[in-house]
Amino acid sequence: MFDGETRFRYDGRPIADILSEQAPEPPKFDAHNDFTVYVMGPYTAFNAERAYDDADELRTPFQADPLFDPDSHVTDDGTGDMERALRDFCAELRAEHDCRAFIATDIDIPTHEQAAPGTKPRRNGGDFTTGMDPLAQSVAFAAHSDAVLFLFTRGGLTTGVGAETGGILGEFHLRRGNPALTHKPGQRIGLYLDDDFSSATIDELPKGYDVRYDRFRSKRDLHGKVRNWFDGLEREARDTDLPVFVPGDTYSAGSDGYSSR
Repeated sequence: MFDGETRFRYDGRPIADILSEQAPEPPKFDAHNDFTVYVMGPYTAFNAERAYDDADELRTPFQADPLFDPDSHVTDDGTGDMERALRDFCAELRAEHDCRAFIATDIDIPTHEQAAPGTKPRRNGGDFTTGMDPLAQSVAFAAHSDAVLFLFTRGGLTTGVGAETGGILGEFHLRRGNPALTHKPGQRIGLYLDDDFSSATIDELPKGYDVRYDRFRSKRDLHGKVRNWFDGLEREARDTDLPVFVPGDTYSAGSDGYSSR
């Protein structure tokens, strides 16, 4: 994980320092596997009972999904908790691939809504100060991660992660032909879709953006393809800037050349 100076900070502290402290570690942690993987996917499962009046006649209101288990990923009120499914998948990534896989809610930074007066205290017991919107958090986490993994599966509500995907790819200047001088290395961002997930927009992203793209049939298939991806990425020393996006000189629309933003 890159720990140099960038503009990505929260509450006066570099995001790199926060991730270094809070990103979960693999079972056997050392300097070699300080390889941080930011995982993004839907936090809520589609629930037919909330969409159709006669859905209570179904055996289960949840769609079959390679990551979501209705026996362990449903809350007491019947909500499909894809966040829990993603967290379990990250635990498997840490154990099987020797990395520091995490989702956004593993990091103790509140959103603006969570930071508002009267909300519950942070997990570490401290008082809220200011919030940081979810997309800003994702941009910062992705910038400081060695690999960024977007997951799209048939059972999740994907509005949020779809918006963040476009926001991050645009922020890191990864559209093919973008003349910006600074880029997050596109080979470090991967989109993985299960075979039964369908979205024309997501399917077309690799044609417009220089990122890795693959499909999978099952969780085991996904692990195999992620391992192949990770094996092709250099695990850089922490004093290098290859994995991180450092804002600098960018192309200014409406001008004939480059300008500092």
